[in-house]
Amino acid sequence: MTHTLDRTARIRSTWQAVWDRGEVDALDQLLGPAYVRRRGPAAAPQDREQFKESIRAIRQAFPDLRTEIEEIVEDGESLAIRWRSTGSHTGDFLGVPATGRPVEVSGATFTRFDHGVVSEEWVTWDPRQLLEALGIITTTQQAAVDADVVRGVHRKFITGVTVVTCDDDGKPRGLAVNAFASISLDPPMVLVCVQRSSTTHPALHRASHLGINILAAGQLDVAKTFASKADDKFAGLSWTPGEFGVPLIDRSCAQLEVEIGERLEAGSHTVFTGRVVSARHAELAPLVYSGGGFFDISHTAPLPW
Repeated sequence: MTHTLDRTARIRSTWQAVWDRGEVDALDQLLGPAYVRRRGPAAAPQDREQFKESIRAIRQAFPDLRTEIEEIVEDGESLAIRWRSTGSHTGDFLGVPATGRPVEVSGATFTRFDHGVVSEEWVTWDPRQLLEALGIITTTQQAAVDADVVRGVHRKFITGVTVVTCDDDGKPRGLAVNAFASISLDPPMVLVCVQRSSTTHPALHRASHLGINILAAGQLDVAKTFASKADDKFAGLSWTPGEFGVPLIDRSCAQLEVEIGERLEAGSHTVFTGRVVSARHAELAPLVYSGGGFFDISHTAPLPW
């Protein structure tokens, strides 16, 4: 526990010195000499000195920059850091002259320690927040879509019902999710979207694997339980640990175990992508959700085509 507290305290104090006060050399005590910072497929990786230069450029454009660490989630030598930054655009940035506008962006940094120092980091954030604040892209009032209309559109889309699960240091965790999709079959990859306010969200950030249980039509009670805020959603539930330790709910019509690859910040949700490492399915009708209700499609007839 002391080791964990010391490490998180170092991160918090270093971030404050570097981002809020511009003392970039404080990074030398936290980042290893072979440090690599990865910012997504479209951006080149940075070494320690390049990272310092980018911080200097950001602080020149936003001299009142303040960064708040909202949460640090640890898993051995790996950490997930959720953060939020605010500042005023009073200097040139990305070729845009100073606008004086307030800016707020948020994201997550995934950090790997090696022998007491950070060896590698992956950063994910939504650049649209920054681009809109600087006026590089605009969302006009006329172009904005009413949230109730968007909600109504989503209610017309029929989805299956999944329970996304993970093992949290020996305790099963899970929540109901209908934002699940296949990315590819070769390699087999999927994604799920989880709201950051969910109590299961921190456990998924800590996990290396997650489970996707596609519920059968006879599991409406399971769907209601995992859509609730119950303290122990697995109480009285029949489930089995999968090959990779993920809780798999018995009698589901299909189950996947997924090795988590990326965690991408998108609005109010985190998009978890990963490779399927085990799969099974049974000849059971799935539970279907549409328009705020649940349905058993085994009573419907397929259309000829």
